[in-house]
Amino acid sequence: ISEIEKGSNLSFAASLFSWGIYSYRNALGDDIHLNGTNFNVIPQFLSYSVRSNDSKLSFALTAITRLKENINLNYYNSRALDILLEIPGKENYSTSYGYELNFIDNWIGMAGSYDISRHFKVGASLFVSIAQLNYKNQYSAVAFSPSDTLWVNGVPNPSFVAESSYNESYRFNHVRLIGKLGFSYVADRWRFGLNITTESFPLFSVKNEALRTQRVSDITNPENGEFLNGYMITNGLIGNDVNTSLKYPRSVSAGFIYDVKKGKKRLYFTVEYFSKIEPYRMVDAPIRDDITSSIVYDRLKNKDWLSVADASNQVVNFAVAYRWRLKNDLLFLNGFRTDFNNVKYVNYGDLNDLNKINTTNFDIYHYTAGFQFLVLKKYQLIAGGELSFGYDTHLEQVANFTNPVEYDPIDNRILQGPLKNDMSIYYFGFNVYLGITLNFQGKRQGRTETIQ
Repeated sequence: ISEIEKGSNLSFAASLFSWGIYSYRNALGDDIHLNGTNFNVIPQFLSYSVRSNDSKLSFALTAITRLKENINLNYYNSRALDILLEIPGKENYSTSYGYELNFIDNWIGMAGSYDISRHFKVGASLFVSIAQLNYKNQYSAVAFSPSDTLWVNGVPNPSFVAESSYNESYRFNHVRLIGKLGFSYVADRWRFGLNITTESFPLFSVKNEALRTQRVSDITNPENGEFLNGYMITNGLIGNDVNTSLKYPRSVSAGFIYDVKKGKKRLYFTVEYFSKIEPYRMVDAPIRDDITSSIVYDRLKNKDWLSVADASNQVVNFAVAYRWRLKNDLLFLNGFRTDFNNVKYVNYGDLNDLNKINTTNFDIYHYTAGFQFLVLKKYQLIAGGELSFGYDTHLEQVANFTNPVEYDPIDNRILQGPLKNDMSIYYFGFNVYLGITLNFQGKRQGRTETIQ
């Protein structure tokens, strides 16, 4: 906002069409893939800024959708397979998997800027961040005889259903404060900028919901032929009975703008460092001893069954862009930026035994291009698109339904095969955006540059 000239501006940007494809190869076993798509139409940026005549101060009110992620994956299959030791012949082996991650982070705030001199300016802003998380993850593996009666050594026995299932669900809205402090310096063809973003300061959470359940029944131990004790572990809390929070890291960004050819071509570059977030309890639930039987509870390694740990590594991202002036009222802009993941290989320390949210942990690269038009000599219109790509390989499978065994005492896998590091993730994204800046009072267009 320090580049705004006298008058007031209203800026608006929206994703007219945002389409993403996720492909998880061998996620549930050999040649069992998961594919998902998401489609969004959302406003991304809305700002009203004003500077009085000959004033060194400028102000702005801003609303930003910083991040929106929507992933839905589903799988179901049933086939005949000889898997249960106590049942001769083949059984019906039915498996299912479901995953849902909906996350959106909206920022609403105000900003101000002061011109210390013609070359040096300083600004500050304060945002209220409203982060909404809705997460579900579940799988089920069931094996049962197609017959109601089992004949063992000529003796009729009632049929049974072997089952291993797991379900977790977390949902909450967290409100926090985030501040920014920025500096800019202009010298001839150069413009330099520095921005410092504080870590988030928690305010409150609402609509807290947490549920986690695991169930095992009618499984035979291959080492002695005896039935294992079936069990269920379950705990669910809502409202003030469970505490939630979501931290945002400190960051420092720096960049420059260089007029390669005065008024014709311009180079942009920025780099941003995000600090590490130490492990913390994103979901903090009280420990209860009534979540399962006493025998299972005594053997349970993690008795803090419902709590969830979160953390992140430090990471550096950068962006580079270039602008050509094709005509007096027409500009072409394009750029490249990185989105390196900050949860890959994260160390949870003392909270490592707690549950975690399964999220995508691969790097994404973005290329953006578009045109900026000048309408009626003072209204800016920007239209363009963005291509995104990300991938990672040799990841541990989510489950293995390819070659299941009834029970593996080595890793306690039930009605599944051993997990292998054979999963690969690919992401392709395409986004069409539109932005407009309206100048209501100024006699000429402000110098604000927008690179999407």
